[in-house]
Amino acid sequence: MPASASYQVYGIQEALAEINKVDRTLRRQITKDIQRGAGTRLVTAARSFIPTATPLSRMGNGNMIKGRDGTGWSRARVIAGIRSVVGKRGSRARTVTFSNGRTADFKATQYQLLVLQQRDVAGAIWDHAGIRGGGQFVTNLIAEGETVGPRTAPRALEPAAMSVLPAVEDEVGKIVAQVMTIVNRNLVTTRTR
Repeated sequence: MPASASYQVYGIQEALAEINKVDRTLRRQITKDIQRGAGTRLVTAARSFIPTATPLSRMGNGNMIKGRDGTGWSRARVIAGIRSVVGKRGSRARTVTFSNGRTADFKATQYQLLVLQQRDVAGAIWDHAGIRGGGQFVTNLIAEGETVGPRTAPRALEPAAMSVLPAVEDEVGKIVAQVMTIVNRNLVTTRTR
């Protein structure tokens, strides 16, 4: 299988919706099983990629975003900010018109069965800095990155997901197979005259 962070199961959202109509408790249990198995595996792997030392010496001293408190580097907050989400809804494509007359187009997003997120501001900045180019901050991260962690962006979430992808695919695949068995059992038709 090629190296990819995407694992697609067509029709899973509809199947889960059908199960929810029949048995809400079972639907919640399926979500918990995915969260406990594959979600926990992803979060554990991502947390292992967080450096023990502060990536840059001044990141821990103050705020990374001017005027916003609580945005300095704290390893405990960065680790706690890593979460997995099961069943993230998609959105439709839309165009928004602002009060100044400008418009912005937003692309549609698909339903995502399992998502790995970084909710901490400092952790997200460290993980993704340099994806679209450089700057002095990225240069400094790369220069000091030899001793603290991965040098290129993304630094934690994607490498962690790729390191456990086969095991996560297996776990999710087993749960999806159970879901399909349940849906097929509930879709039995009878003929009436």
